[in-house]
Amino acid sequence: MKLHSLINFVLFQAVWFLSLLLEGQSLLFSAGIIGLMFYLSKQKKQDALLLLKALPIALLLEYIAVELGLLSFKVDPFPIWLVLLWAALLLSLNTSMHFLSRLRLWQVFVVCLIFAPASYWAGARFNVINLGLPLWQFWVAYGVIWSAAFTFIVFINQKIKSIILSSQN
Repeated sequence: MKLHSLINFVLFQAVWFLSLLLEGQSLLFSAGIIGLMFYLSKQKKQDALLLLKALPIALLLEYIAVELGLLSFKVDPFPIWLVLLWAALLLSLNTSMHFLSRLRLWQVFVVCLIFAPASYWAGARFNVINLGLPLWQFWVAYGVIWSAAFTFIVFINQKIKSIILSSQN
């Protein structure tokens, strides 16, 4: 893993752990780390457009999940730290998670279906998220909608990249 990708990965993990350990008290630290992630970005235009287009999709996903009773948070519908965590995740997509862009979209879906619910399960273990279903049912139900949304985000990111590349030619 290149140093740039490793730094991006560590910064994302820092936001993840800060969010789970400090919740609302993590906001200033997480915002600073996200600012650093953006500053270090080698594709600032693509990352900025991705944030603008994908963050609303991600937050809609979380809102729908809460409304469906798949999960709940201490604040309704979801906490601000989750917004920052999503921003950090999106800023990882073109750097430490770049491998996803090399996969076919159905493969992205499968990878997300297998691994993404684990992050929410960990949040439940830290008592910052309540799962509305038994774990295996949550994993399937939330995994499917999360994977669909994130696969769509990867698709959007690919389109943003192709538009940027075509405008440079």
